[in-house]
Amino acid sequence: MNRFLTGLLMFALTVLPGTIASGQSNAVGTLVQSSAPPQSTTVESDNSESLRQIAELEAEARSSEHGQADRNRRIAIYVHLGNLYANAGMYLKAEGAMHRAIPLLKNGPQDELALELGQLGVLHVQMKNIDQAHRDEMQALRVREAIGDPIGIALTWNDIAGLYDEEHKFRKALDYGQKAYAALANRTELEPDDRIAVRQTLGYALAATRHCDVGIPILKDALELSISSFGPEIPKLGYAEYVLGFGYWHCGEWGRAADWLERGTTRMKADFGWNRSLYLNAMRQYARFLRESGQLEAAVNAEAVVNQADAVVDARTLTGMTEGFRSASVK
Repeated sequence: MNRFLTGLLMFALTVLPGTIASGQSNAVGTLVQSSAPPQSTTVESDNSESLRQIAELEAEARSSEHGQADRNRRIAIYVHLGNLYANAGMYLKAEGAMHRAIPLLKNGPQDELALELGQLGVLHVQMKNIDQAHRDEMQALRVREAIGDPIGIALTWNDIAGLYDEEHKFRKALDYGQKAYAALANRTELEPDDRIAVRQTLGYALAATRHCDVGIPILKDALELSISSFGPEIPKLGYAEYVLGFGYWHCGEWGRAADWLERGTTRMKADFGWNRSLYLNAMRQYARFLRESGQLEAAVNAEAVVNQADAVVDARTLTGMTEGFRSASVK
C-alpha cells in the first residue's frame, strides 16, 4: 500500500507517567547529535524537488477548479498534494488538500477512499487532533468492512492501535494490535513497511504494559525485518532502532535503551520530509530520556535540534512557498 506513513505508532512514543526514574546517568550513554541541523546535498535536493512538485501541482489545481481537468485527475492532484504538503510539514495545507480529495473519492474506488481517510487520520494525529483522528480511522474501517477488504481492515486495526497508544490506552491498543499482528505479520506478500509496522505497534503496547518478555522480542523482530528488507545502512532503519530503544526504556533497561535510542536518532537525522518529522519526534523523546537520566547538557543539545527545526517548519507552514494554492479556496 502506498502510504505516506506506515502507521500511527511514531506519534505515540510518549513516556508513561511515573514509569521512568530519574538520576540513572551511570547506566546510559552520553552521545547526542549537534544542535546544528544536518546539511547535505541530498537533503537540499529532496527539499527543492518537493517544493518544485508542490508548485506545479498547485498551478494545476487552480486550473482544475475551472473545469480544465476530469474528476480522476483532480483526485490525483489533491491526493498527491496532500502527501507532499504533509512531507514538508505544511499540515493545514495537507488537511485542505485531503478534504478536497475525499468528497471526490466517495463515488469512486472505495479502497482509495479508505486509504485517504487513513492518511487524514495519521495527519490529524500529527496535528494533535486525536478525536478527529479516531473519527477518520473508524470511517476508514467502516469502508474497508463494507467492501470486504481483510488486509485493509487489518491495516486499519493497526492504525487504531497506534491511536490508542497515543492516548496511553494500552489495553485497547493491545486488542487492536494483536488482531492486526495475527492477520498481517506473516503475510510475506505485503510490503515490508506494513509487516514492520504491525510488529512495532504491538511490541510497543506490550512493552508499555510491562509484557517485556513478549514485547521486546517482537521489537527485535521488527528491527531484523527492517535490516533484511532494506539493508543495514539506510536512514529508515534508524526508526526501528529507536523504537527498540524506547521499548527497553519502558522495560527499565536503561543501558540498552541508551544505546538504541542514540543509535536510532543518529541514523534518522539525515532524512527529509515525513521521515524528518519522525526524527524530530524521536529527538523530543530522546531529550526527555536524557533529562530523566540526569544528562542535562546533552538534553539541552537535543532540544535545540527540535526547537530550531520547529521554527523552520512553522515559518514554512505560515508564510511558505504555496500561497497560490490558498487562492484556490481549499477548505
